[in-house]
Amino acid sequence: MKNYVIISSSIIFIIFVVLSVLGFEQKIDPKITAFNKSLSYESEKNYEDAIKELLNVYNTDKDNYLINIRLGWLYYNIGLNNESFTYYEKASKIQPNSVEAKIGLTLPLSKLEKWDEVKKIYEQILKLDPQNYTANLRLGQYYLLRGNYPEANKYLSVSFNNYPSDYESNLSYGWTQYYIGNKKRAKELFFNTLMLSPNDSLATIGYNLSR
Repeated sequence: MKNYVIISSSIIFIIFVVLSVLGFEQKIDPKITAFNKSLSYESEKNYEDAIKELLNVYNTDKDNYLINIRLGWLYYNIGLNNESFTYYEKASKIQPNSVEAKIGLTLPLSKLEKWDEVKKIYEQILKLDPQNYTANLRLGQYYLLRGNYPEANKYLSVSFNNYPSDYESNLSYGWTQYYIGNKKRAKELFFNTLMLSPNDSLATIGYNLSR
């Protein structure tokens, strides 16, 4: 009799657990399902369907940060940069201190060649995160391309010091050192770049000029 009671209790417990799980599955929010389907479509590089899944639930929660930033990324991947900017901007307004949303904003803006706006966003990022790799690197490159080598040096030195094995930091900082007249340092940086990328033409030119 005692064993019967134990078995019966176990069966009731199992039924309770199964019913609880089934009940939980039925209550899953459609946004969770849509978001996960969107991730699955993206893994197959099916960006259009990944977008459709999110748009199907967008009107139920337009202020959802994850959905907005994801739409920004997906539209960027299919080259619809104005749409991408719209959703990244919405995500940035929802979470004003989000560095990732601001970096996202620079993606479509760069494709649209709105460099002054890109520059302003990187400056905003550095107010939130002064050591940010991407903002320091890109601002440094911005000034390097415009011949403002002291400003380029200011930002690229941070990028390089934080990531001394980074290809872009070595190359960009190398050219900055070359143009400010520090050829010995430039040679070292170009040498590093060639270690990271042996056939790099820009690093090869810089290395030969710095000898």
